[in-house]
Amino acid sequence: MLYNKLSDYLKKRYGERVQRLPINAGFTCPNKTGVRGTGGCIYCEESGSGFAALSPKTPIAEQIQIMMKRYEGRANKFMAYFQSNTNTYAPAHVLKKIYDSALIDERIIILDISTRPDTVPDDVLDLIASYKEKMDVYIEYGLQSVNINTLKILNRGHSLAEFIDAVNRAKQRNLEVIVHMIVDLPWDSEEDIIEGAKILSALKVDGVKLHSLYITEDTVLGKMYKNGEVKPLSLEEFINRNILFLEYLDPEIVIHRLAADPPREGVLHGNWGMSKIKIINLLEKEMKNRNTYQGRLFNYLNR
Repeated sequence: MLYNKLSDYLKKRYGERVQRLPINAGFTCPNKTGVRGTGGCIYCEESGSGFAALSPKTPIAEQIQIMMKRYEGRANKFMAYFQSNTNTYAPAHVLKKIYDSALIDERIIILDISTRPDTVPDDVLDLIASYKEKMDVYIEYGLQSVNINTLKILNRGHSLAEFIDAVNRAKQRNLEVIVHMIVDLPWDSEEDIIEGAKILSALKVDGVKLHSLYITEDTVLGKMYKNGEVKPLSLEEFINRNILFLEYLDPEIVIHRLAADPPREGVLHGNWGMSKIKIINLLEKEMKNRNTYQGRLFNYLNR
């Protein structure tokens, strides 16, 4: 096995395919409203990484119905995935109504909430954990880099310490934690990539989503790119860093994503003009050529 692939993990755990249903609940982000910062992360486009979801003007229950209909006959179990922006950015009593509105069908067996590590107060984590009585619950934290200087350049608005605290508090409530990382940030070194894998392994997170850096119009990063202030890494460098990360990562951690599709419009740089599937195929081929696999260098913790 090259890596602990999500599709294999879900089939083994639930007995069949589980289809993710992306939801846009119309949230914004404390890094945009001035609570944690302004302008958002330098790469964040208008949708808040929710371009695969429907319009927030569509009621959440209707979004679920539309999405489930798309997969009629192909999937019988589903994951309600609150994807766009910061999906814990509201008081707990408001969040409960929002989350409840998505759980309209007994075939929804997973509640998955994507958020920031600095926007999960204890009462919100308690609320999210309460859904474990009915289904499995995942919480996704955007981190992107373990290098504090890179986090500042990205205008993430939170520290590595806040991320570690958020993971620990989620794990105390037996929530499954998934972490987002961008492995080809030009400000990170290969040592940062290795350290990222080590930190996530030490924290015993449950899953990882790896992304490539895409650059879009009307973002701070887009302006930097046009001005020649940032040079994206090559596809070869992305594949090498991805493999390096996997080699040092605990083999028990589930890989939810190895690459992602960029937005449909306004892309200045994204996936080197290739489809996500083709990039994954190239990456897997290179892993086979190197005779390597997830966890090959996982020998650094007291086991």
